Order: sequence, then structure tokens, then C-alpha cells
Amino acid sequence: MALRRYPGAKVWTYQCRVNGLKWSRSTGETDKRKALAKVPELEALAELHRKRPERSLRFSKAMVAEVNRLEIDVSAQCAERIHYALKRFMEWLGRDIQLEKIDTPLLEQFQRSRLQKAAVSTVNRELYAVITLLRQHGFRVHKPGHKPGRKTEQRAFTEDELKRFFEACTGETHKTLFLLLLTTGARPAKVIPSERSSHVALLKKEVNLTENTVTIRTAKMKLGQRCRERVIRIPEALTELLERQMQQTSSIHVFAANGSLSNLFDRIIERAKIPKKDELGRKLTSHSFRHTYATLQAQAVAFNPFLLKEIMGHSQLSTTDRYCHPRSNAMVIDVASLAGMGVWDGCVVEKEAADPEGSAKVKSNKISAS
Repeated sequence: MALRRYPGAKVWTYQCRVNGLKWSRSTGETDKRKALAKVPELEALAELHRKRPERSLRFSKAMVAEVNRLEIDVSAQCAERIHYALKRFMEWLGRDIQLEKIDTPLLEQFQRSRLQKAAVSTVNRELYAVITLLRQHGFRVHKPGHKPGRKTEQRAFTEDELKRFFEACTGETHKTLFLLLLTTGARPAKVIPSERSSHVALLKKEVNLTENTVTIRTAKMKLGQRCRERVIRIPEALTELLERQMQQTSSIHVFAANGSLSNLFDRIIERAKIPKKDELGRKLTSHSFRHTYATLQAQAVAFNPFLLKEIMGHSQLSTTDRYCHPRSNAMVIDVASLAGMGVWDGCVVEKEAADPEGSAKVKSNKISAS
């Protein structure tokens, strides 16, 4: 082992023997004391190369090994998700590189690039997949700091859009599902069972056919948080649809698992000729039914934020504010009556005839009330 600085070079280089061959890595430091501080890290990297062949420390080979490990140790679904995340990182790199060259600055560049196209949660999953792969091979890389990413701003349905949506909705199961999301304001994760979620979706015993009520439980809960339940009354016509739906499924859930809900929603709004985005860039998704429910309930409770927070099952008013999209159609301004009160006579500007330069002066700045 040796720490050398070659003629004409400014940085120190670490050298040693790995499997009978000369192995060298730059410390990236011009000061010898700082270079010596990096020697233990480079010694550990050299030992890793002694134990494993050079080809296994390339990202493409490590990706295959990581996916196979997850398929055996965890599940095929988890392996498929991790393979998709690692493939995104590989496509961004554009080439196959050594694992030791993947550091925090490189991950930060990947994060900044991906946040222009994907949401924050998606990018975080991809970063954790890469970091976990590196740790499985003995490399310690820190996750880059949080960067603001693309946020999906949603809006509520209009009355005409709701009518066209359910006219274009084919199949009683799909119509029952979307009607339940609209009348209860539930998130899709509360109604449709999913292997990715630890939340137990809507059960058959939580639908009361005699009292026309549905019990909706909180899907998003932190560790130690108490589960909140909302008992919501639904229309009798929807109760009949739910009764027929429960007779069709043999499981304990009202609805079967559906992994392509977003694609189904997009096909329906395309048939209904409803734009996915409006002029302001706000989107319509299956979660927009919850926004529509919050807007309608806000009008029902006279825009009382505290009542609306309890209806929605939120713990903070700031969360409720994001879901409510009130309209000001109910407020009509009678311009004629306001004009008769002299509101528009507040400030009159006229020219003095005697002034040769034609300067203007303010005659009155008071609002006259007649």
C-alpha cells in the first residue's frame, strides 16, 4: 500500500495490489493530511475488489443480482417495482458504470433531472432502490437532500362533467365504484384492496344495507396514530348497487383489486370528451372525486372550515384547504344599485379653462352617498 503523487499531478493517489495486479484510485485531495484521511475508505474498497470479481461490481450485473434477491427473499411484485426503478436510473446514466463511481453528487443530479418529469414520491422510491443496491455490495452512499418536485394540482368536477362522466361509464361495477367515491369522499385506497398498501380496504360488513350507511376508515396513518372512522349516509339507489356488487364478489371486500384504476379513469373521461387538464394545468384523476365531495360539503356547511375538517377526516385545516374549491356563483353584485349610491363618483378630474398649460386638478375625493 502506498500514497503517491505522480510528477505533474496535484492530487494524491492511493496504490495497492489486488489479485496480483496494480490497483490505484485517486483521493481527490491535494493536501496529504486530507488524503491520508481517505485511505481507510480506499482500503475497504480494495478489499471488496479482492473478494468479488470486477464484473460483479458493475451496475448492470448488480441490478440483476438485486432483482433476483428480492424475488426470492421478498416477493415477485417487489422485485418488479425495484427493477423498474433501477432501470430508470440506468436509462438516465446512458451507460454501464462501476458501483464505486456512484456517489451522492451523481444521485443529486439524477434527482434534479427526474423531478422535472416525475413526482417526489416516485423519485424517492427510485433513489432508495439505488442506495439499497449499493449497500448490498458494501458501498455507503447518502441520499441527497430534499428537492421540490412536480406537484399534481387537482380540481373538482363541474356538474356538467359529472353527468357526462357517468353517462360514459360502462359497466355497473365501475359506475358503483365511482359513485361511492363521489358520495363518500373516500380515497381509492380505502375502497379498492391493493397488495402495495397495508390498509384494509372497504369490507362487506362495513356496508349497512338497512340504514344506508358506509363506514370509511383512515387509510393514511402514522405509527401510533389512532384510526379514525366516518359513518356516511349514502343514497338508497347506491345501496342497491352495492348490494348487487357484494353478491358478485366472493372475498370479504366489496370490490376486487384493480391495479389499472388510473387507466380506466382516463379511458372514461376520454369517451366523455372531458379534458384531462384545464387551462391552468389542473388535472382530473380518480382522486378528484374527493375534491368534488369536499367542495359540495363546503357549500352544505356554509363554508365552516372546522365542520368541513371533521367531515373530511383531516387532522389539520391546511389539508382541508387544499381539497375545497368553492365557487362564487352564488354572490351576485347589483352594479346598477351601487352606481346609484354614488360609488363611482369618488374622484372627478377636470381641466381648468384658465390654466394655459391645461393642468388637471382633483375636484373631490369623497364618496357621496345619496
